[in-house]
Amino acid sequence: MPAFPTFFFSHARQDREAPGNYLRRFFDDLESKLAQWAGADLETHRLGTIDSRVPQSNNWDAELSTGLGNNRAFIAILTPLYFNRPNCGKELAVFVLRGGPLGVNPNGALTGVTNVMLIRWLPENAYTANGVKDAIIPAILRLIEDTPADPGRDLERTQAIERYRKKGMEKCVTFEPHYGELLDLFVDRIRGMPELPPALGISFATAHDAFRYDWRAHCTGAGTAAGPAPAPGPRPAGIVPRPLASIVAFYVTSRPFTPDPNAVDFADQLVAEPLPGTAISIDPLFAGLLADVRAAGVAEGLTVFHAAGNPAVPASPEPLLIRLARLSATGVLTALVVDPAVWPGMTNSPSGAAVEEIIRSPRWTGLVLIPAMDAGSTLNIDELIATRGLPPRLIALPQTSDRRMAALRRALIQARGRGLSSGSESAPGAEHVPLLKGVGPGRA
Repeated sequence: MPAFPTFFFSHARQDREAPGNYLRRFFDDLESKLAQWAGADLETHRLGTIDSRVPQSNNWDAELSTGLGNNRAFIAILTPLYFNRPNCGKELAVFVLRGGPLGVNPNGALTGVTNVMLIRWLPENAYTANGVKDAIIPAILRLIEDTPADPGRDLERTQAIERYRKKGMEKCVTFEPHYGELLDLFVDRIRGMPELPPALGISFATAHDAFRYDWRAHCTGAGTAAGPAPAPGPRPAGIVPRPLASIVAFYVTSRPFTPDPNAVDFADQLVAEPLPGTAISIDPLFAGLLADVRAAGVAEGLTVFHAAGNPAVPASPEPLLIRLARLSATGVLTALVVDPAVWPGMTNSPSGAAVEEIIRSPRWTGLVLIPAMDAGSTLNIDELIATRGLPPRLIALPQTSDRRMAALRRALIQARGRGLSSGSESAPGAEHVPLLKGVGPGRA
């Protein structure tokens, strides 16, 4: 009996349950295509391992461990959520340890990894943080290929790869003929992978999370205590906010955060977002807010920059007003994200007065977002606008992530709509800006 090629399908369950069911369809189509090429009967030989096939009454750990220890290939569906799921990190760690000797290069990337195929599921800006391309992809993965090779001799194949790289695999599912071309490329790669020795005694209880494991210590035999993340490299030249394609969110908060070490000229400092494999000091509620703002921006096709004044709580409105006014004048979307403990919580303080003056100022256009940061906190925005005579740019953000995301996406749609109606789109030579996608169950 031939040894059929098999694969372990590693993904975050929430991504699989997203509207459209595209992730599960991709798994099914990939398995069917692989079976077709390998001459396997799926009625008797399942080629793919996926957690949704494990019945609730079965031993989930044992069944998935069997796939990790015996499947030929490991397919990782890369999304921001994937990098933050410990079980996904454990699956990856278990599999890469089955291969040959591993190493770590000076930039923290694993070397010697075999039979791992990375799939970019989302558009390219989903992996960007503070304007740095691929910033949220953990350093350990940087040398593992995530795009099919293109010999350049087939126009349809070239176009399929270009669409995949720009829009992600999710936007390729159902998009023919590109989808079929990509499936062929992935299947061909799986079939060309060498056999790996099986691994025994695998357990999720004792497995390491690949995204938080000290691989350098592992490879040098120096122990396994988590060490510091590699120092960030220089910011690529030309990373600047683009009109109607970027949003710069300035955070006014007294909560602790770590400044991004990269300097930019449009803000005093950028705020470092917690990324897999990094250790930075940040308030967990503030970290959740940063993640939701970026995710909402990405969902609407925007590059998000997290910024703050220096210090983050202004004593005077002028420095931050200058930043906001300059960005607004160039057509870049802006937002002032104010911790309610600062304003309106300290309205009578110099900081509270400075924030209110910024809110009232006609020198900039943009959103004022007031997030509910603590359990049970509420703020009546309509009453605040009416009683204090404030402009109607204030928007309250709920505390729960899903409701906050919906509110953020609606706010971004409104902000870009105002930008489009300001006349910039009719300027000679203006870059065409696509409409935002919107929020709703019917979105593909």
